[in-house]
Amino acid sequence: MSHPGAKLAGMKAHDVDRLFRTLAEAQQGLVGRHQVRGRGVSRQAVRCRLESPDWDLFTERVLRLVGMPRTAEQRAMAATLDAGPGAVLSHTSAAALWRLRGFDLDCLQVSRSRLGTDRPTALATVHTPMLLPEHHRTLHRDIPVTTLARTVVDLATTEHPNRVEVALHAALRVGLRWKDLETTAADLDGRGRAGVAVVRSLIERHHGRRPLGSGLEARVLRLLLAAGLPEPRRQVDLGGHDWEACVDFLYEDARLVVEIDGGWCHETPADVRRDKRRTAALAAAGFRVLPISEDLIRRSPDEVVRLVREARRRAA
Repeated sequence: MSHPGAKLAGMKAHDVDRLFRTLAEAQQGLVGRHQVRGRGVSRQAVRCRLESPDWDLFTERVLRLVGMPRTAEQRAMAATLDAGPGAVLSHTSAAALWRLRGFDLDCLQVSRSRLGTDRPTALATVHTPMLLPEHHRTLHRDIPVTTLARTVVDLATTEHPNRVEVALHAALRVGLRWKDLETTAADLDGRGRAGVAVVRSLIERHHGRRPLGSGLEARVLRLLLAAGLPEPRRQVDLGGHDWEACVDFLYEDARLVVEIDGGWCHETPADVRRDKRRTAALAAAGFRVLPISEDLIRRSPDEVVRLVREARRRAA
């Protein structure tokens, strides 16, 4: 992971302006003081830019190109710059940047090496892990952030295991590879890193299976397994000559499809018609479809188990 711009000494004004613009274009319109100072820009040159109409201060350590829109992602970038060299977005903030459902950029968290600066920042909570190697960092949407694998491991240190499980499946859907997660867990194992055991348990439970489609699916799967029911296949593609469907859960022995939150109940008439056709096609192919609503899952989890158990019994 690297930022644009090369280290220059004795820079002329137009070179300084070009460096500032190049950095800003790649960093949500922001430039860290440490970035330009490390490239040979004098304090006086920085002050000159701030006296111009083109630049103002986002924080004392971060300059903003005037006119750039103020967004949540710009604030996240500012937090990494304000925290000092090598700082990256991490934990729940990294999850939000990776677009893992259920996380946001409201309360920012960053991580940085213990060997660097110890200065505080008002923009984010700062973590200083014992190990934060370069291959655990990357750029996503031009913002320094922990990799998907490291993000999942970090979440396991602060979040409930059930929430980590949901985040894991979301990460798998956006590109996380099992190999990367295993390697990252191995990197941190034995280094006092809480959460590695949680991640290893999730790897053992889900490796080689398709990622679940939502947190509700993860919740239902936990209910079924805790009740002693067999584990169904997940996210299964079914189809015939003129129809296809990806179903949430499938008990092949009972030819039972379990769809979470109604599965195919959408708002538009076209969606409703399509869903009815797929349900009818599944029924014609010999599958029994059992829809489970979100309300039932939250209100009466025991009833969810009873319905699935009864549907399997009838099939048998």
